[in-house]
Amino acid sequence: MDNNYIEFKKKRELGEILADTFAFLRINFKSIFSVLAKTCLIPFILLLISFGYQAYAASSIFDSFDFYNSNIFSSGNILFSYLLVFITSAVFYSSFFGAIMILIKEYANNNGIISEQNVVTEFKDQFSKIIGLGIIGFIIVTLSFCLCIVPVLYFFVPMNLIFSIMIFRNKGIGDSLSESFDIIKNEFWITFATYLIIMILLYIVSLVISIPIIIYTMFKTFTAATEGGMPDLSVFKDWWFILLNTILSGLQYFLIIIIAISSAFIYFNLNERKHHTGTLEQIDSLGKSE
Repeated sequence: MDNNYIEFKKKRELGEILADTFAFLRINFKSIFSVLAKTCLIPFILLLISFGYQAYAASSIFDSFDFYNSNIFSSGNILFSYLLVFITSAVFYSSFFGAIMILIKEYANNNGIISEQNVVTEFKDQFSKIIGLGIIGFIIVTLSFCLCIVPVLYFFVPMNLIFSIMIFRNKGIGDSLSESFDIIKNEFWITFATYLIIMILLYIVSLVISIPIIIYTMFKTFTAATEGGMPDLSVFKDWWFILLNTILSGLQYFLIIIIAISSAFIYFNLNERKHHTGTLEQIDSLGKSE
């Protein structure tokens, strides 16, 4: 067993979940990113391309000619770009969560030893199921967001646990969705509070990542204003702006690694509180060792 082994199958408080999330990422950084490069690189590239296309399509709003053109949306470029981002985001999010959960299962089942080849093989075997579950989850969260802020807050919690249930319990899409609501029963608010703290931390980090694009935009706008009086909104059509915005958006999206790892800890915490599986396994292993 690895001396730095972190036990997943046990109860944890909020502080322990956060501490162990960052500890697991730090200890297994190399294996995690090696696996992600082998499983999520193509979805990540497609996501970056969709971000770039979206930034380019949206930049037409700031073009002086298009802004006063009543047919600004006639080509459907902007709507198509948002649809493209939605699809590529769902695929990347699903691939990312699926790969992380399979890696954690490999880690937990082998006392801290990770076989990257086993993780990649299982990921390929379950790829279609992982993507299908992710797209359904994305649609549920999106529709709930369109309805009101309250439904999206309710659905956000179980939709972040569906991949844990699918991978750790080897469930199908339907069972993963239904059991995600069952596992948070009577534990919703503490689970929601945990995710809320995590999201606040990630939001702060996201703001830090956004500093370069903010500085660049302010510099270009200030320069245009001093030279021509009125600020030139064409900065948003600048290829450097589009490139920088695309890269930083991709980096911000990669922060979901914290959500993915913490979701595994949250799942095992909830599962242990309901079923005591980790405790029973420890008792069973002690009995066999005697």
